[in-house]
Amino acid sequence: MEVDVKITINEIARRAGVSKATVSRVLNNSKPVSEEIRSRVLEVIEDTNFKPNAVARSLSLRKSHLIGIIIPDLSNPVFSRIISGIESQIRNLDYSLLITATDFDIDMKIQHIHILKDKGVDGLILVTDHGNEHFFQAMLDFEKPIVMIGSESYVKTIPVVRIDNYSAAKEATEYLLGLGHKQIGMVRGPLTDPQSGLERFYGYRDAMVAAGYYDESLVAEGWYSFDDGYRAMELLLSKKKSVTAVFCACDLMAIGAIRYATEQRINVPEALSVIGFDDVDVARMYSPSLTTIKQPFEESGELAIDELIEMIENKDRPIKNSHHILKHQLVVRESTIEIKK
Repeated sequence: MEVDVKITINEIARRAGVSKATVSRVLNNSKPVSEEIRSRVLEVIEDTNFKPNAVARSLSLRKSHLIGIIIPDLSNPVFSRIISGIESQIRNLDYSLLITATDFDIDMKIQHIHILKDKGVDGLILVTDHGNEHFFQAMLDFEKPIVMIGSESYVKTIPVVRIDNYSAAKEATEYLLGLGHKQIGMVRGPLTDPQSGLERFYGYRDAMVAAGYYDESLVAEGWYSFDDGYRAMELLLSKKKSVTAVFCACDLMAIGAIRYATEQRINVPEALSVIGFDDVDVARMYSPSLTTIKQPFEESGELAIDELIEMIENKDRPIKNSHHILKHQLVVRESTIEIKK
């Protein structure tokens, strides 16, 4: 193989006996070229190890080949697994990722949408918890393809990838009820978060109401962290020492809740059953291992990037509201047992 750093598109055209425009068409697959000419051009490219300048290609195509990703928290394992799914799917494509984190701050989220627009990204994936009218207006002003993961979009042309949080939370609560628990508390997320916060709370509440055991004093709130789970468990036990089970809106809060209970010499699961939500890696590593709702994080990342690339590469496709509801799974481990009669 000949390697020449001075090889240009003009030289490729000369050696292949075609025009510069024809070489460009082969590289960008922009217009039909006969198979014989395409093979000739590709053979010269392979022989010379020619690599077209990425910036020049971007300018000619009016594409940056950059995908923006906005997540709430870089340290949270939920979001790192979604990024892993996106990265694995995009690895062999001619795109790179620009990832930003907002620390669950709506104003920062809006600011990052504007920043990524100015960077010229070709599309955007929003792994989001909640928004307001200014946030949704920023999405409209973005003017390029967007896909959302984990939350409903009020912009109906924006595809969404998520699970049914309501059904998942209801299933978790009904599982505890089926084990004989009646005094079941919940450590919920903030109700400003319509999916992980509100829908999971409604699933818990409706299951408890249907069973005749709902008690508002058994509910505490946190922001999806170990520390918030710890504090929420402290609050619940200060109000209702008779609680025998707790459903937490994420695994990190569940582990925080278990830690507080353990420090108070309350054995899990013998005296207190605990269910989490997400199935992050630490859920199976912790002792006791955590019963939880498993979310398909990698799959959601893969599906979202597939949807986004399709929108970028096929701008003329009909606008549709692609709403993907992925399956969750209740994973039973050591942190829950049937209540002793």
